[in-house]
Amino acid sequence: MPAQLIDGKALAEKILLDLKNKIAKLKRRPGLAAILIGDDPASILYIKNKKLACEKIGLNFHAYFYGNKTAPNITQQQIIEMISWLNSDDKVDGIIVQLPIPKKFNSQNIINKIKLEKDVDGFRRLKNINSLVNYDVLSPPLIEAVKAALKSTSQNLSGKTAVIICNSPIFSEPMKTSLEKNNIKVKIIKPEKNFSEETKKADILIIILGKKYFIKQSMVKPNAIVIDIGTNLIGKNKWAGDVDPKVAQVASWLTPVPGGIGPLTVTYLLKNVYDLALKNQKSKTI
Repeated sequence: MPAQLIDGKALAEKILLDLKNKIAKLKRRPGLAAILIGDDPASILYIKNKKLACEKIGLNFHAYFYGNKTAPNITQQQIIEMISWLNSDDKVDGIIVQLPIPKKFNSQNIINKIKLEKDVDGFRRLKNINSLVNYDVLSPPLIEAVKAALKSTSQNLSGKTAVIICNSPIFSEPMKTSLEKNNIKVKIIKPEKNFSEETKKADILIIILGKKYFIKQSMVKPNAIVIDIGTNLIGKNKWAGDVDPKVAQVASWLTPVPGGIGPLTVTYLLKNVYDLALKNQKSKTI
């Protein structure tokens, strides 16, 4: 029996409708600022989707593009200065730096410059990389998206084993922390030699690599829940995930690309913007 698809778009629509109604009651429209560095196709798509979602529910969206063609000589210090300026703008409730960014920059150092009260992506950290500064305040949207996808399966996941395939601790470490809070055993691995020996043991397999169809059917445990977070451009307008479509023949649940984790991640990002805006507006009336 083929895997059941987790319809992230449908799940997201319900949350967005609720957010739209709540935003309409605020005294001021919340604002989200997005910084895009480089010309990564997936990142450009994410920014476009975030802009459309903001317009749909009544959020102001401000985009700042530093592409390799438009700003080839942009420095890390200039990016930090832009963040500092946005930190001081009262009309901006949330700031994101769209990841990934070119390798010449230090992603974590840049993200850490975002004011705590405006870190809607939830990836700002203390000196210890394993300790999220605001994890108890705002959970990263990607984490909430994965949690929502898993919850939608109605499966009892306590005691299950999860494997996260990811090259960036910015994503994998908070994901691990979140899953472990739900009594799920978690292992983070990289796509190195013999890595499939670990994936075959996973009741829950989470992949975020940006490598088209990297995970094959033979690498997946029968009846596993597979969360595909990869986004890869095929041709001009078609997108594919990190998971080969044939995996659907062995998995029990699978997030499609597009239409799976992507819409949910955008939605929980906007929820964080709303939550911060509400908090800011309440504090100014006290």
